[in-house]
Amino acid sequence: MGARVLDLTDFWEVLESNSPLGGARIDMEARLGADIVAVLERAQILSYVRQADAVSCPHPGGEGCPRHVVELEDGRLQAICGNDPAECADLDLTKRDIEVLTLEPERLCAALRSPLSLGGKVEPVADLRGTYRAGSFVPQPGVKRPIYFVSRCADRDYAEAFDALLGRTGSDSFAVLVPTDRYTGSNLTRQMATFGIPIIALQGLINIGENGHLTAAVPGPRMFGDVGRRHLPGPVAPTLIVARARTHDGWQDLDEAAYAQLIDNVAGYDLVADELSRRVWKRVEGHKRPKLAEDIQAGYFRIVHMAVEKVGYFDPSVDGPDDLQSGKQIFQRARQVIDVKHSAKPAKWRLFKSVNVDRHAEYQFQPDPDFRFALIFLPRP
Repeated sequence: MGARVLDLTDFWEVLESNSPLGGARIDMEARLGADIVAVLERAQILSYVRQADAVSCPHPGGEGCPRHVVELEDGRLQAICGNDPAECADLDLTKRDIEVLTLEPERLCAALRSPLSLGGKVEPVADLRGTYRAGSFVPQPGVKRPIYFVSRCADRDYAEAFDALLGRTGSDSFAVLVPTDRYTGSNLTRQMATFGIPIIALQGLINIGENGHLTAAVPGPRMFGDVGRRHLPGPVAPTLIVARARTHDGWQDLDEAAYAQLIDNVAGYDLVADELSRRVWKRVEGHKRPKLAEDIQAGYFRIVHMAVEKVGYFDPSVDGPDDLQSGKQIFQRARQVIDVKHSAKPAKWRLFKSVNVDRHAEYQFQPDPDFRFALIFLPRP
């Protein structure tokens, strides 16, 4: 059996909230879990740098915060609140608890190369903090697409980094890897897509095995399929395609006007899922207006896109993610968001039907004839 795969959801969120990522082991384990910290150390993505002189407080506040590490007369270590009166209880520590671990960003980028099928070298981008070239993707011989990793803590910081990369690369297309999609909003994602530059959130796509090897839920060649996609081919003034939609009437490419018209008409559908804005509208019985869900994970749209395009049955272990367990979990979570279960008994999903094939579940895109839906995806080459 292969190595057990651990979920890195919390790691990507913490990485994006704490730049540069680092802290006492006791704090890192509280935020990420001891198993995740151990395997990230094994992969040398986290490294020991020194002993901490302070650890975090459960309720931070006051000038004496955080708790300072002191050595008692008997040799024991304690974290003591510096406020008077104390706001936090003393905490007994071991020398291992106060080991400071910090992220090695270049080692993280190097670890991403294998699951994402990247070549070339890893290097920091000069004068751009938190920005690294993670390697190159080669879609065909003689063609190299730079792949960058960027980690910032605010949407404005991301916009500045992306603008700088656009200025340095000129007309060359590339892709940007980010920890999560919470700061790269729909407007920024759409703007970059018009240049043929996809923004790819690693949360939900990249996890790690107990052996310290990162795993990708979606193969690199599929993940970077949008690099360079800008216009439909045409000899004169090509129409800028911003999205590709699958409805009950089939596939259609959408320019800005067609996209806006579809979004304006969400009330005419039972389900609308929009990758550009990461929103989903669902018609709920007894309500006049569709129910809206926002900030949907980008990975959900990608795996649903793969399932929609698959002719016949969709098996996450063969047709989508490399890892069966992770892939099935991602697709099942995505279906909860981007599908509707029929209320009639026996309850069935309206878009994706489950089937048993060789004693395991597979899925088929088979929409109910009376179900009006629109699945809007970022365009592909």
